[in-house]
Amino acid sequence: MHLKMGRIIKKQGVPVQIYSADSDKGTSNGGFRTPQLIAQRIPDLEAKWVLVPAGTYGAMTFQRNDGTDIDYDMELVGTKAFPENSVVIDVRTGIKYWIKHIEDLQGYSDVMIYELKASDKDEPII
Repeated sequence: MHLKMGRIIKKQGVPVQIYSADSDKGTSNGGFRTPQLIAQRIPDLEAKWVLVPAGTYGAMTFQRNDGTDIDYDMELVGTKAFPENSVVIDVRTGIKYWIKHIEDLQGYSDVMIYELKASDKDEPII
């Protein structure tokens, strides 16, 4: 059984911009490690995806993480694949997040769940 949730994600989502870690070719370890700031780049994706604060579905999240502590700030549910250390911007608030972990549900659905960690506002690389 393959659950098609992409249309729901787009309908219920909020505007986000995603800058893929793969598109920053000057990096040494992946992610944004060059002086080029996000403001000087074109987003790799502008879409409406669902942002959910960490712990909103705490029981499911705790179970999905094998009982480990939650070490992220938001969950992003979307339909395309991006690597860890990519940057996600919530267009409504301007808050920047790093993709820290990915749950690939595309084996039985058309979505992926990204665990996001808020960026330090003084972080010079984004």
